[in-house]
Amino acid sequence: MVTKKTTKRNLIIFFLFAFVFHTYCQIDYITNDDGYSVISDSTGFYVKNNGFNSEKLFPKNSWTGDWIGLNQSRFNVYQETQIDWRNNPRYKKQYKALFRKSFDLAELPNQIILSVTADISYRIYINENFVAQGPANIGNDYNDSIPPTHWFYNTHNVKKYLHVGANTIAVEVYSHSREISETSSGQMMLICDVDDGLNKNIVATDRSWKCNIDTSFTVNGGNYSCNSNIEVANWLNKTFDDSGWENASIKKIPKKDYLMNSKLPVPFRFPVKPKRIWQLPNETEVTEFSTTFFNRKLNKEVFTLDYDRNITAYYGFEVIAQKNDTLRIYPFEKKYASQNRALTFVCKEGINVFYAPFLSVFRYLKVEVKSQKGLIIKDIRADFSSYPVNYVGSFSCSDRNLTKLWDITRWTTQLCMNDMYYDSPKHQEPIACTGDYLIESLINYYAFGDAWLTRQTLVKTALLLEKNNYDMFHTSYSLLWVQMLNQYYQYTGDIQLIKELLPHVNKLNQLFKTYLDSDNLVSNAPDYMFMDWIKIDKFNAHHPPAVIGMGYMTAFYYKSLLDAAYLNSLVDNNLIRDENLKLASKIKLAMNNILWDKEKKLFKDGIPFKSKKENYYFFPKDTNIVTYSPHVNTLAVLYDIAPKNQQPAILTYVVNQKTIDLQPYFMFFVLSTVEYAGQFNALGLKLLKKWENGINKETYTLKENWQDQTETGYGGDYSHAWGGSPLYFMSKNILGVRPAIPGCKEIEIIPFVSENINWAKGRVPLGQGSSIGISWKRDNKLKYNYMLEILDDQKCFMVIPKNLRKKNFKINNKSYPIGTNRVQLVSGTYEIEFKK
Repeated sequence: MVTKKTTKRNLIIFFLFAFVFHTYCQIDYITNDDGYSVISDSTGFYVKNNGFNSEKLFPKNSWTGDWIGLNQSRFNVYQETQIDWRNNPRYKKQYKALFRKSFDLAELPNQIILSVTADISYRIYINENFVAQGPANIGNDYNDSIPPTHWFYNTHNVKKYLHVGANTIAVEVYSHSREISETSSGQMMLICDVDDGLNKNIVATDRSWKCNIDTSFTVNGGNYSCNSNIEVANWLNKTFDDSGWENASIKKIPKKDYLMNSKLPVPFRFPVKPKRIWQLPNETEVTEFSTTFFNRKLNKEVFTLDYDRNITAYYGFEVIAQKNDTLRIYPFEKKYASQNRALTFVCKEGINVFYAPFLSVFRYLKVEVKSQKGLIIKDIRADFSSYPVNYVGSFSCSDRNLTKLWDITRWTTQLCMNDMYYDSPKHQEPIACTGDYLIESLINYYAFGDAWLTRQTLVKTALLLEKNNYDMFHTSYSLLWVQMLNQYYQYTGDIQLIKELLPHVNKLNQLFKTYLDSDNLVSNAPDYMFMDWIKIDKFNAHHPPAVIGMGYMTAFYYKSLLDAAYLNSLVDNNLIRDENLKLASKIKLAMNNILWDKEKKLFKDGIPFKSKKENYYFFPKDTNIVTYSPHVNTLAVLYDIAPKNQQPAILTYVVNQKTIDLQPYFMFFVLSTVEYAGQFNALGLKLLKKWENGINKETYTLKENWQDQTETGYGGDYSHAWGGSPLYFMSKNILGVRPAIPGCKEIEIIPFVSENINWAKGRVPLGQGSSIGISWKRDNKLKYNYMLEILDDQKCFMVIPKNLRKKNFKINNKSYPIGTNRVQLVSGTYEIEFKK
């Protein structure tokens, strides 16, 4: 029997539960811009308290808003978009689409969350405040003509921008790419929802949104122009009258299964000031910048702002001008040698404010002012921006050059991390640069300990491969994606991602199986990109003929099969595992039977005229040559294709040959091979001296190649993290810390035995916010003093190097028998003594 007392009690319980549930939901959700604060000090710009976790992101299960675009009747010729890598014949003119929505709020909920994205890209403002720029990079390939099958959106905590009463959202959507890595469906469109923390909608995109066109901002060959005279003035203002604007049109574009929440924290922005200013043409340093160039009329002036090292930043300015006064800004990585993303700004009468929607990399900003009656500069700004990295990792050692190299590599890699891994912040090329991302992800693990950027890169690469039938422009890079996935698993233990992406791994390997000839060599690939920025027998190794790329690509495919076999075994796909291992065995046998030269004791690059594929610009015809590059021979040792007894001699050839100057990218594989052979303490340190040519002291970054211009005529850039592999190898070998089992649930410390390094100290990230601190020094008697900071629940083992296991050793005066190879350690101080 239900009584009034029972009913009352049940109601109280219900309301208490509802209150607790409401409170829990409000507190527990995060957005893409939550969880960190920015720190600026002498080391750089980084974040603290980065609590980002994609599993806690606001759950956007459905959308109230529709995709909207410009009014189709009024703006019929402004419906299409175009990107750098794909022409659209229906696209007639560059433009920005402007959208506005005014709405009232009777109260402010505990949490107000904005979900937004646009094609191609957008900047969004609430009550005249800049909120965000996006979307997170979707990923596409070079000359990719197939529209994307997904689109990322971000969520933002926007309560601080809103208030009770009237509010306004304003969005600008770009019809053209601002960086060449951007992609598009071919249609301009916007979608936006504002919800409270319980997914109750407050405002959403629909036909009531007002729209207009702005053709003031254009891009031509990577250079930008803005004519303030034809822009829509004051449209961001809350009080702006948009009653004369048209209503938006609805775009019938899918939302479900197309819209995906980006699982990345958004890049941060932090204002930076120049270290010095020069007046040109004589480069006279100006000590009082504010009185020389600010708040006074300038007619014809040229000056340069120097930020002391390369930075990635959005620049902008505020000036008071006469109509048609011009401001030209030229960003340079190196003094007047590597200009990129230059801007020509034509002023309107009065106040002109510009804030670049594109990210530039520069040490120097050269500014040219031209005005007949005088232009007044009120402000020039630069906001540093990068992925929100945490400087968890650190490194220093007795060799100051190596310490400096580690620091420069960390900085260069940070500049190459934003809403995607960049090949470089100057190029900002599409996602198909997987060779860059593989190396950058490994550097990231030891410098920053972040997993999210690598994870999203792996996912969107899989979607790109699926969309394009697993054919990637840089053919070898698709195979390196499998290596990148395997390495990700070693550092994170994320088995769910393996399960999600493994079908794509297997389909990729099935495609490459069709490239095999009857001898089980990859002689029928569509091309053999990318090897190196060098020449081999007068061929550009960026895209060599099959006779040069065959062995190289076959070795990568062999490794992909081994990695796939391992990954399949993790989820009990034993049949596929066995098939991969069987095919890998045939390929290994083929390389040794056909490509091994018994007289030279080296592997040939390939056999001429085996390829049956059609040639084109990126796939030159074979000639009757036989070459022996260090590339295929390096991989033959690294992947254990070469017989064990031949590997030392092959490695000696690779590191000592002078015919081919291996560039920074491929040196990653050489250093990997040296490490695999247990020779990093000798050969590895010797090879690191090559980076004395790879560092540009003016930019404080790593060059793309050793030379400013390669023998192929390629100039390259000055902030290219694919040359940063020394950081990874130094932390891993000199500090001696590496994961023992996936996810760093166990780690190993291996003493570094070298006459050239007497001490080292630093910290190594272990994922999920944890790290290990390590400091060691060694005397001449093989006595080490270690200081370790290890979390209580972290299993850590000292691994004894093979050449030191033949005799007894002591740890804190406790003797261990000959042959002991592993000793568990906890936090504390240790004295480890090996007998010579």
